Amino acid sequence: MRLLSPMFSARSALPTTSISPVIDNLSSAHMPYPTLSGAPLSKAQTEAMAAELDALYNSMMASLGAEDAHYIQRIYSAVVYSELLARGLLGIAAYPSSRHKQLGLWLLGTSLLSFSKILNNMELGHNVMHGQYDWMQHPHLNSQKFDWDIVCPAPLWQHSHNYLHHTFTNIVGRDHDVGYHLIRVTDEQPWTPSDRNNLLSTMILALGFEWAVAFHDIQISVDEYANDTRLAEIMKPKSQALFNKIKRQVGKDYIATPALAGLVFGARSAMMTVSGNVTANIVRNVWTWAVIFCGHFTEQAHIYTHLDDNESRGDWYARQILGSSNITGRKWFHILTGHLSHQIEHHIFPDMPANRYTRIAPQVQDICKKYGLAYNTGSFAQQLKQVIKRIHHFSKPNADEKKLHIKAQATLKLDESATAQSLPTTRGLTKYLPPVMRNALFYAQ
Repeated sequence: MRLLSPMFSARSALPTTSISPVIDNLSSAHMPYPTLSGAPLSKAQTEAMAAELDALYNSMMASLGAEDAHYIQRIYSAVVYSELLARGLLGIAAYPSSRHKQLGLWLLGTSLLSFSKILNNMELGHNVMHGQYDWMQHPHLNSQKFDWDIVCPAPLWQHSHNYLHHTFTNIVGRDHDVGYHLIRVTDEQPWTPSDRNNLLSTMILALGFEWAVAFHDIQISVDEYANDTRLAEIMKPKSQALFNKIKRQVGKDYIATPALAGLVFGARSAMMTVSGNVTANIVRNVWTWAVIFCGHFTEQAHIYTHLDDNESRGDWYARQILGSSNITGRKWFHILTGHLSHQIEHHIFPDMPANRYTRIAPQVQDICKKYGLAYNTGSFAQQLKQVIKRIHHFSKPNADEKKLHIKAQATLKLDESATAQSLPTTRGLTKYLPPVMRNALFYAQ
């Protein structure tokens, strides 16, 4: 299975030079939904900024130790024990004679299970699989062995997220997280009539976010290796890994744990467990979607048209900063977001333990101010409102986009015909599945 290394690795800091910020290059930042076609700062500026950020990174990484190891081990314990307690509460929820007490126990168990799944997904899984704790040399809290409690296998996510998204952040056509192939979030994505359903598609995406993440790398890889003679050879292990993980997750949440609850506490407890699992998974999905979209698609999150052939580390830092958005909040809010509320810090230092982002945020903000780069931050309500507004805005075409769409209809029909012919032949009900699922089923055989 293809898993590429990041574009940049940490390097020693260079001496800094005194440079005045040039804000004129960022005039687009004053407009909503800015798009950049090139580097916003000069090479001298980005090199100087990179030296300062590298120095900050090296200083923080050099100070990692027992406190950080203890922190992630406590998070892991919280995930395990909260899940066990939640499943126990769901198991006994059918015991009280009062429906009010039954509902109370079910709500408590489901809330605790939602908390466990969110913590597992965000602060534990996401950060461990980024390699933030590989320095500990822990037997399972490392990026090579850890796997999280969702239907997406770790290696598939690491390819689409750790490599593609973090390397080509917000570059249309290179970063497939820009709209997840479902949502139009920039005018660089051609408008089609289906974009009128942007808000409805977003709601469906939020409810089933783990499933979109699971099939995301399959869709990317089919396109990436379309002209490769090894396509089937590459796709088979990816598809098999995906369906094996789906079987394990569905089996755990909807067969094994309800069956165990039924055997120990009775049939009604089994139903309580199923409904609690369904609700907790949806809560986790919606929360994860909200945090991630608030980190990437607010009003001032910059989109890029292409990758600069001469992009330096400093240019990459600038692109990460301008393409990301932070969310303000208290300690537990940051923990429940996996510290992705500090999306800017995460994107410039993805392998730094996330609990350190709060400490370095003021220094990162000062560096951004020095070089005239916008440090996009706001409350959760403010950022989420901007995300919804952006999605709604790009659901409607302007006059030029309507004309372009009409002219392109004939070409699109030809393309759709060619795509349909290239899809694997399927039988029965599978022909009604989305193309990405049909591809996954085909290559898994």
